Amino acid sequence: MKFDVLGLLAACSYALDCVEAELIKVTNNHSKRVAYMAVCTAEKMGIQGQSLQDLAECALLHDNAVAQYIQEELQNDALRNGVTKLGRHCTIGEKNLKNIPFHNDVFNVILYHHENADGSGPFGKQWNEVPLFARIIHMCDTIDIFCRSMKSDSDEWKRTEEFVIKSKDKLFDSFCVEAFLMLFR
Repeated sequence: MKFDVLGLLAACSYALDCVEAELIKVTNNHSKRVAYMAVCTAEKMGIQGQSLQDLAECALLHDNAVAQYIQEELQNDALRNGVTKLGRHCTIGEKNLKNIPFHNDVFNVILYHHENADGSGPFGKQWNEVPLFARIIHMCDTIDIFCRSMKSDSDEWKRTEEFVIKSKDKLFDSFCVEAFLMLFR
């Protein structure tokens, strides 16, 4: 019997997006958009085959622990005080995926998917300490969130492109930015 892992993970991602839409009022399909941008960017970088599938799976599940994290925060009343720890959902999410049958080593991809290129992320890692897949997912995740925060109009891409260029070597490493901009011009 063949088992479609990517299909199963896409279904899980959709279910998680639905839960998040209820809990934090975000639009659905965030993870799919992130996965699409991440896979396209990685292909532009020359990543192929099973590695590309692993990236797609990680991108689909990059926020797999957001609902779990929110539940913990609500139980601890931390949200009332405005206290949130971005890295907490990354830590939980990394643990949640430890038994997923990836083709390659994806260690720390979910854990570090919110690290900034300049080391200002939740774990203080510089871009060269963070796996490439985590850097790609971080950039695509941030871009999707940035686009959702804007009013859609004819200047949306221009503002997005300016944001990406301005964030080069601060939020995103230059290798990822260059591939993204060549692809999505």
